Amino acid sequence: MSAMSHQDLLSDPSHPPAPGLADWLALADELGARLRLDITEREQANASPAPQIAMLRDAGLLTLTIPSAWGGKGQPWHTAVQTVRRLARSDGAIAQLLGYHYAWLRIAQAIGGANTQALLTQTASQGWFWASAGAPRAGRLVLHPRPEGGYLVQGESGFATGAAVADRLFVRGVDSATQRVVVVALDTRQAGVEPGGDWNALGLRQSASDSLRLVNAAVAAQDVLGTFQTISEPPPMVSTLGVLAFQSLFTQLHLGMAEGAVLEAADYVRQRAQPWVHAQVAHAQEDPHIQNGFGQAVASLQAVAALAERADAAVSWLFGHAESATPAQRAEVAELVACAKIISVQAGLAAASDVFNLTGARATRRAQGLDRHWRDLRTLTLHDPLAYKLNEVGRYFLGGEAPEPSNYR
Repeated sequence: MSAMSHQDLLSDPSHPPAPGLADWLALADELGARLRLDITEREQANASPAPQIAMLRDAGLLTLTIPSAWGGKGQPWHTAVQTVRRLARSDGAIAQLLGYHYAWLRIAQAIGGANTQALLTQTASQGWFWASAGAPRAGRLVLHPRPEGGYLVQGESGFATGAAVADRLFVRGVDSATQRVVVVALDTRQAGVEPGGDWNALGLRQSASDSLRLVNAAVAAQDVLGTFQTISEPPPMVSTLGVLAFQSLFTQLHLGMAEGAVLEAADYVRQRAQPWVHAQVAHAQEDPHIQNGFGQAVASLQAVAALAERADAAVSWLFGHAESATPAQRAEVAELVACAKIISVQAGLAAASDVFNLTGARATRRAQGLDRHWRDLRTLTLHDPLAYKLNEVGRYFLGGEAPEPSNYR
């Protein structure tokens, strides 16, 4: 069942919420209200998000998607991404960290290795927060086998979002002896895990997207999640699905940030904005130009929400059919996801920027913090270039050229 009536800017009474979803959205709203209290100060300080991760842990959100039989809440991916989207209305950086955590757990569970259940059971009982080692600067991370089992990991990443505050890192690298791709869960509480402390960006300032060095960081044999093909062989279907989960997650984050901008701007117009001298209305919200502007923003974001939900459903279908899905079906899902992401970038940036035309000069004050939504969106939308997404969809539509799976498609 669709949850659009409880998640979108405009409700739809014909679509009741999925079971239990409303409770998680209410919790996200509660946490969002707390996060907004000091978000301007935290952003300006470029502070560590460790206290906010602890808030998510205390609220039970870190175990949301872990199966109930393994100690988690057993909620579906749809509930997770809608919760992230709701939180992004208030704090884009913390929502990004939570969304990444859910995505890494989803990928780990999809791999289905012999150690997966034990690791996720520990994650539930210990309240572990997951991030990843990020995209390596030079080729791939290298995993050197240890005589007693497990690996020593070496390599550097330019961006490793959340690694500085994570308990476990999802690491994909190459076994130096066999040249096979190996996925492991790396304990961050050890020497050899060295975040750079160098993240100081336009937006998402509390996302802890620092560089990372791994210098002989140890991984025990029981923390190996899976071993796959050699680097010269095509990957199995299951190992190409994670990127689609992330690309779809980006769409939900873009949407939530843009919705947050529109909602905060609407509150400002209702409560604080003064009507323009030539508007000939008593209150700013009665100005037809302001009404038109909000109408455009809301209509655009409603359309993004509908396409995002369709893309998420397609990704969930693909995860559920990983053993039988064909490359052609993966391509179909990938292009639905790409379309949703393209529109979320275009509509999201427009809405988060245009709110200043509707609120006026006083809304640009730093203390207001309305600009953070655009800054967060602008930063996240640069994760991979929009031009290449447009080209990918165009090539597929015109010539049926399926995208070759990569870290970005």
